[in-house]
Amino acid sequence: MMDTIIRFMVNNQVFTLFVCMALGFAIGNYKIGGKFNIGATVGTLIVTLIVGQVGAFPRNEMLGTIFFGAFMFSVGYRIGPQLLVSLRLFGVRIVIASLFWMVTAFLVGWGLFAACHIGPGIAAGVISGSLTQSATVASSLQTIGALPVSHAVRMTYEAQLPVAYALTYVFGTLGVIIFLRDLAPKMMGITIEERGPQMARKYHFHAKNPNPTWRRTYQIAVDSPLVGKTIAEFNKWTNYHIIALAVFHGHEMTDHLEYQIKPGDLVTVIGYAVHFDRLHQVRGIKEVLTPTNAPKERKFVLGKKFKPVQLAILRQHGVFINIQDPITGNEQLVNQLHPGDVISLTGNTSRTANILHQLGRWATTDQAINYVLFSLGIGGASLLGIIGLKLNGIPLQLGNGTAALIMGLVLSSWIDRHRDYKSIPETVTNFLQSFGLTLFVGTVGLQSAQAFTGAIKSLGFGVLIVGAVISIAPHLLTLLFGRYVLRMEPLALLGALTGSGTIAAAMSEISQKAGPEGGAYYAAAFTPAFVVGNIGITLLGPIFVALLS
Repeated sequence: MMDTIIRFMVNNQVFTLFVCMALGFAIGNYKIGGKFNIGATVGTLIVTLIVGQVGAFPRNEMLGTIFFGAFMFSVGYRIGPQLLVSLRLFGVRIVIASLFWMVTAFLVGWGLFAACHIGPGIAAGVISGSLTQSATVASSLQTIGALPVSHAVRMTYEAQLPVAYALTYVFGTLGVIIFLRDLAPKMMGITIEERGPQMARKYHFHAKNPNPTWRRTYQIAVDSPLVGKTIAEFNKWTNYHIIALAVFHGHEMTDHLEYQIKPGDLVTVIGYAVHFDRLHQVRGIKEVLTPTNAPKERKFVLGKKFKPVQLAILRQHGVFINIQDPITGNEQLVNQLHPGDVISLTGNTSRTANILHQLGRWATTDQAINYVLFSLGIGGASLLGIIGLKLNGIPLQLGNGTAALIMGLVLSSWIDRHRDYKSIPETVTNFLQSFGLTLFVGTVGLQSAQAFTGAIKSLGFGVLIVGAVISIAPHLLTLLFGRYVLRMEPLALLGALTGSGTIAAAMSEISQKAGPEGGAYYAAAFTPAFVVGNIGITLLGPIFVALLS
């Protein structure tokens, strides 16, 4: 019976893999002490290393490569538009600090690996785990596969890597969170809670407010002064701050501007919340539920021929224009708008088709997926990943992961300037980030499980100490370099450190302490360093594999 189950699991690897992933997500999302969780990636790795003991599972190279590429592409795609904004704000010092962090991590790692006689498999695993960069697992395995060694040696390296990764990952996360969140601010003489709001005020960072528009429906009584007014007259009476979208008379809806409001009518209006005080002072109106068939808001991209006067004409034709600031959530001035900006229109736009044609184009919906863009990104990454050089006689390529990250950055920056084209929704990139990497690591765990026990014995306790030093040393030395050489602002320096180490958990912790506004400032410093960190750490693994082989 047991033999039958084992054969079924080995022969149906996809089934086994996805069951392991389900367990891995459950374990990884469980919060230890109500605060820390190991994450789905490590959770899945642990499960697959245990389940994989039942038999030899060959790794599905294509499946893992595709989903790993999708993961890295999604990372780049999400942060691409923010990158240029952050660089304009902080300049090149963030990048310099990140590069210094990367060089420090390399030198510290190389020194420890050489001193402790650590081989390629363990070294790549320690770098991946202590610097909490799961993508390095993939790039290192690719380089290990190209090593001119016997099959048995290659299998040993491939087995050692995920075990070393799992063992050093926990301190690489927890230890660095404690250092960046608690110790580093004290070393710089600041408190995150106070510094965050201070820097937010200085650089005009604000927490994004909810949508400032209100959509309300009012029933008109007999004695209301609105009775007898046309829709056009109502809009003019509010100085076009509040627009009557539609009037419901019985079971009929109309948006004709010349329609006269009658007693008992339901009038659906929209406007900025701050302008509703005047309307609420009018007698004879009662707020009721808004009918489901009332006009909906649509996003619109301003074109090169955009003129502010065109917006005034739209308002006169019964179209409400939401020019909410994307950062603060507050109403902007019309003269602050530029071609390429996105506004929202609500109302009957068929009356102004000619003006809209001159004004720009309708934006795609948030849920529209650009499959062409995504496919070109992954395909282009495969081609770009071939680029490389030889180190120590071993081919060292850019790799599918790093190339996918670069493609994501480039394509997302392009689509941000062409918002009338379909994009890739954030829900999709979130899914690909979490699911893609977890699936890849799951395939690695199943394949490496048979050599797990031997790999544990070969590692020893010293690997934990080496991993701990590699986790903290780059942050400590870069903190001193950034503070006293680059003269960086402390909270921005914290963002650079967190981004360089790609520590998402630390980023979340510090953002919460900095508050909504301070967190936005800190995140802006995090972004460019995060790009450098993702590329740099992903390349560190293959470099050590080549140098130590």
